[in-house]
Amino acid sequence: MAKKLTVLAIGAHADPFDMPYQCGGTLAKLAKTGNKVICVSSCDENREEATKVAKVLGCETRFLDLKEGNIENDMPTVHKIVELIRDVKPDIVITHQPTDYNPDHRKLSQAVLGACLLSRVGEVKTKHKPYMVPCLYYSETSSGVNSHGDVYVDIEDTLAVKLKAIREHKSLSMKQGVEHLGSMEHLAEREEATAKFRGMQVEIEAAEVFERAVNYRVMRAFSALPFPDVPVHNE
Repeated sequence: MAKKLTVLAIGAHADPFDMPYQCGGTLAKLAKTGNKVICVSSCDENREEATKVAKVLGCETRFLDLKEGNIENDMPTVHKIVELIRDVKPDIVITHQPTDYNPDHRKLSQAVLGACLLSRVGEVKTKHKPYMVPCLYYSETSSGVNSHGDVYVDIEDTLAVKLKAIREHKSLSMKQGVEHLGSMEHLAEREEATAKFRGMQVEIEAAEVFERAVNYRVMRAFSALPFPDVPVHNE
């Protein structure tokens, strides 16, 4: 029997809930097969709605106490994430790409990488014991703009769940000054188009793409070359 994993997906915001819309199909797929999946909003906002979104995906939720528009890659932020990592002990950490369009996303991505590196260091003191993160992945950027990645996950069976979760953002239309988030339906349509485009790239119906963080101490070896096990359309 395959080991059940603990997956920690750390995003910046809860409105919309970043990790569910950037990689919700993969998170739902992991949760569906019995893995523990935790979605984190680094900003403490809209808890009730974010929790509903995560619940549709089969995920738990956590919140940090950062503020939207004011996330920094500084040591207080890194240490908060270290404490979270040591508490959860994830097998996989997922966060934003360092090239993401949003400055909060970029700063958080850097802070998460730093936290993954420092989580194993005994000299960094927190309530929980040091823990070594096995691997860190960066999720898709919004609409795939300036996105990097070569790890494609088949989400044909969970795309509908992801879209249902996105539509739980009932208050999204109240967001001010962000035209592309003018309605939850627009966000759902955009994410569906991105998933189908990623699927087209690898000849399947729908996919999400990830980039493996290539950095000392967040890389582990495979027992053999990874082999893609999803057949393409014409097979």
